[in-house]
Order: sequence, then structure tokens, then C-alpha cells
Amino acid sequence: MSARKFSVHDRNPLSTQTESKPNADYKLKTTITSGNGITNVGSEKVLKRAKRNDEVMGSTGATSGHLTSVLSATTHTVLPQWTNIILMSSLIFGGCCANVFALEAIIKDQPSSGPLITFAQFLLTAVFTVPGFLSVSAGPHSLYLSPRAIPLRSWIVYTAFFVTVNLLNNWAFAYRISVPLHIILRSGGPVASMIIGYLFNAKRYSRGQILAVLLLTLGVVTAALADAKAKGQSMNVESTSATTTLVGFTILALAMILSAFQGIYADRLYEKYGRDHWKEALFYSHTLSLPLFLPAYAQLASQWRTLFPTYPLTSGPEVLGMTGMGPPSHPSSAGLESISSSEESCEGWHFASIFRSLSGQNPILKDTFQLHSIFTCVPTRVIYLLINALTQYLCIRGVHLLSAKSSSLTVTVVLNIRKLVSLLLSIYLFGNALSPGVLMGALFVFIGGALYGFEGARPRVKSAKND
Repeated sequence: MSARKFSVHDRNPLSTQTESKPNADYKLKTTITSGNGITNVGSEKVLKRAKRNDEVMGSTGATSGHLTSVLSATTHTVLPQWTNIILMSSLIFGGCCANVFALEAIIKDQPSSGPLITFAQFLLTAVFTVPGFLSVSAGPHSLYLSPRAIPLRSWIVYTAFFVTVNLLNNWAFAYRISVPLHIILRSGGPVASMIIGYLFNAKRYSRGQILAVLLLTLGVVTAALADAKAKGQSMNVESTSATTTLVGFTILALAMILSAFQGIYADRLYEKYGRDHWKEALFYSHTLSLPLFLPAYAQLASQWRTLFPTYPLTSGPEVLGMTGMGPPSHPSSAGLESISSSEESCEGWHFASIFRSLSGQNPILKDTFQLHSIFTCVPTRVIYLLINALTQYLCIRGVHLLSAKSSSLTVTVVLNIRKLVSLLLSIYLFGNALSPGVLMGALFVFIGGALYGFEGARPRVKSAKND
């Protein structure tokens, strides 16, 4: 057999083919073919291993990017929720608890000043919330108010519920309903909310929720009774007629029922128009309520004047005759002398002189003695009224935020827990003994609150599993 001759145009039997592949690391793929057409096995293994490494690195990068996006989305979702929870807890448990102390300081000496307290609360809240709704572009036909997300007629109905409930709750003090008894009677709010929701809103509750509400109510009642007994506060009605007491109970019961209907109405509004309009509810419910106080102008003016013949702000506990908060029911002789002396020192003191001193025209603020004179002219009950209105604004802001994020029953349950916290803080701040009854009531409330939270989470867990 003669050997085959090769021409210059023939391919070399041992050739090297080089082709580039756009891999992640831009490696060259080299295949070496022998004269009989067999591919080099070692080179093929190297190429497969490199391709497999590229695929692993690509999948790892994709997985890492996916995990990063999931982590970022989770952070953006969970962080605002926890921020809202912290904000609501601070406003409700901080503002509402402080509000009770200022309320008791006024009611102890002026039990009939409920309408004035309500008016001051509504006025201050309206003043604080109106800047967020002013809009010059809206024009005078809209009273320079920004467009509403919920119709005005709906807010009028909601306001009617709101102002009536608040007036009734504060009006009950005029019928010699003590603060502990007031807390006890209003603790039935979750029960009333559950009954009204079942009868008029087709709500259905689990046995666990019913048991939780009963435990909460029982716990607050037990703690309030034990705390009143430990403080020596009488809840007997011997000094008043049975008719007066019955009227006070009836007023609080009516307020409780109307509050339950108000919660149902708010639930329907938020379900229809969305749950992001709680600031609008806060503004209109208080602003629309202010004209309703006009018929009671004479009564409000009379109650306002009764705040001034009071102890000066600079009086010590020995003058006030108290060891806790608020002025005493029967002032001591030292207190009467302090009142008369403060009235004499405040004669001829006008607001103009105060403004001049604040503007620097009068060096009175630089003089400690004269600064003390200014505080001597400030009535104590006026300060209590201002503190009460300010803390009520913080409290009601947290309540509206909570009502926009949850059901009306949840709101009443949280407020019931807040009542217990108020009692515990009162015991801690004023050095009262923690009686076994308060501990028992606290245990009931904590168990009831935990059970209610567990029952509320169960439907969400089931729906998540079904999805």
C-alpha cells in the first residue's frame, strides 16, 4: 500500500481547534483531536468541570440575590409594623395612664366639671390636628380644608357617637361615681362590644375569645376593688340617695352601649374606605364636636371660674394637705391662707405684663423671686386641666391608630389592659401596698390578654397553611 501524499491544501492530521466560549471567567476551550478522530478525554473532563463550576457559581449568586431581596422586603414589612406597635403602646399606655391621674386630681374636688374637661380635651385635640388638614388651594368653599377620603356625613354620624360617649362618661362623675367604681363599670366594654357585634354586626367569636374577654373583665374588676379597699377609698353609696347612684350607673351603661355601636360603625367605615384614615377620624370627630358645646356655654364658663380660687402651683404637700395627687376635698387652714395670699399677690397682674416680661422688656424672668410670683398666680386646677387635655390627645391618638389597624373588640381589650396598668402604676408611684387582690386581678388580665392574642392569631395561621 503506497503512502498517501499530502498537498498543501489538505488538513493536518494532527490539528488544534481553538474556540472561545463566553464563560464567567472567559476561559478558552481547547479540543485536541488525533489523526483517527478521537477527542482527548482529559481535556473534556477539564472542560466539564469548569462548566459545572460556572453553573454552581451562577446559582449561588442567584440564591444570594434572592435571599437579599427577601431579607430586604421582610425588613421593610416588619419594621413599620413594630414601629406602629411601639408607637401605639407608648401613646395608649403612656398618655391614657397619665390622663387618669390628672382626671382624678380634678374630679376629687370638682366632680361636676365633666363637661369642661371634655371641652378642653376636644379643643386641644382639634388645635393640634388642624394643621395637617389646612389647604389654601382648597378654597373658601371647602373652608380651606384638604379633600376628605371619607364623606363628611359619615364623620358627622361618627362624631355624634363620639361626643355623646365622652360626655356621658365624664357626666357620670356628677352623680358621685368614684374613679375606682368608674374604672370597674367601664371594664365591661369588651363584653358589651362582643354582644353588640354578635347581635347587630353578624360577628362570631370562638370560645377562647369569649373566655379571654371574661377573664379580662374579671381581672380589672378584681384589681380595682382590691386597690380601692387598700387605699381606703369608699365605694359605698350611703351618703347619696339610691336614685342618684342608679342614674350614674345608667349613664355609664348607656355610654358603654353607644361606645360598642361606635366601634362597629368605625369598623364599617374602615372596611369600606380603607384603614389609613385614622388621622382624618381624629380631626373631624373632635372639630365637629366643638359647636355642640355652645348650648352649654354658661355651664362651661361657671365651671371654668371655679378652677381659679384654688391652691397656687408653688404650694407644697403640707399646704395642699395631701400625700398623693390632687387637692384635698377639705382644705386646711394653711391652704386657705395660701389661697388668699396668692389672690392678693395676683391683683393687678395682667396678661400684658406677662407678654412684656417674656419679650425681654421686663427683667422679671431674671429675678427668681418674681418668677416665683408668676407661678404663684397659676391655679393648680388649671394646670391639671391642661395636663389632662394634653395627655388625652396622646391617648386618643393611640386609640385611633389602633382602631385603624384592628377590630373594635381588640381596641376595647387593649384599653382594659391599660386600666390595669394605670392601677399598677398608681400603686408604684404613690407607694401603696400591692394587695393580693390586685395580684390576682393582674394574673387574670395577663392570662386573658394572652388567650385573646392566641385566639386572634389562630385564624391567620390556618389561612397561611391553606395558602
